[in-house]
Amino acid sequence: MADKTNVLVIYQFPEEAIERIRSVAPDLLNVVSANAEFYDEIMADWDENLTKRFIRQSPEKPKLSPEEKEKLLAEADAVFMSFPFPKTVPQRGKNLRWIHFPFAGVSNLQNTPCWGIPITVTSSRGYTNALPIAETVIAAAFAFAKRLDINMQRQISGEMANPRLLPTPQMRVIKGKTMGIVGMGGIGREVAQLAKGVGMRVVATRRSTMQRAINVDGVDEVFPTSQLQQMLAECDFVAVCAMWTEETENLIDAEAIASMKDEAYLINIARAEIVNEAAMIAALHSGKLGGAFVDVWANEFQEPPHPELLSAPNLTFMPHTSGRGDVSHAFALDVFCDNLRRFIDGEPLENVVDWERGY
Repeated sequence: MADKTNVLVIYQFPEEAIERIRSVAPDLLNVVSANAEFYDEIMADWDENLTKRFIRQSPEKPKLSPEEKEKLLAEADAVFMSFPFPKTVPQRGKNLRWIHFPFAGVSNLQNTPCWGIPITVTSSRGYTNALPIAETVIAAAFAFAKRLDINMQRQISGEMANPRLLPTPQMRVIKGKTMGIVGMGGIGREVAQLAKGVGMRVVATRRSTMQRAINVDGVDEVFPTSQLQQMLAECDFVAVCAMWTEETENLIDAEAIASMKDEAYLINIARAEIVNEAAMIAALHSGKLGGAFVDVWANEFQEPPHPELLSAPNLTFMPHTSGRGDVSHAFALDVFCDNLRRFIDGEPLENVVDWERGY
């Protein structure tokens, strides 16, 4: 198959997805689905709790000998794999020129042999579950505005036995309120569109913005990241949608939270490490924050959420499930197939990871 491009898929794809990859260029591609061949290796490379979380289906039995598996990997030109993955793929792929991952951020690659490698790595940034995650942001905003969280807690605790005796929590009208978006990537753009659709004013920070600008890409005002606190001061709701990098770690710290309006709401559907959890919890206890919705937690791939997080007042928690829905919006295969055509034609690939930038 020397005249063909060898594509190795280490992912639990159905056969129709494999056929779609082959259909990009049937005469030019040799596509091999090999998830079962690497299953034991993945299980050995990663913590058991992590593999139980991400690997749900029992794979087929391996069909190749260890020697045949190594030959398959050594001859691969491109690999599609997800998280968790066989950690030493880059070192063993002698002909490997491109690895694609189906997730948006690549922080999962840190401290693995896949970080900072000379091989081209692409992600599915802007393609994977942006709409359902953005809908979760808007749902959280409405839940806080109408205090659905308080009423659900009262129902669970049995307080609703005499509902007319209960004090009525402060309700808000969403229309006319300001939604702040930290990070105007694929998810941030979807949040902006939905927020505008319900009548909100939308402001955002964007890494590439050098100075404040009005009416950009459907956003009322875009701020440079250096003016984060000025943006936060204008917001009734703040949605954290940025990538987790060295630059964004602890971006929303005690000082940033102090710059927010009193009783504003914080919504984090990005990564927990972008928000200082201790500062957020303290602000919930003090009443500085009116509430917080988090779909992530610190060190989530190594340990469960901290009890202090789960018990914080006015906090709503989801276990990193905001991207799910009855209709799939995981378009990683779309960007991979588009890039595969570019790869065959020798054209630049989309979504190439910039290791200095971190995504």
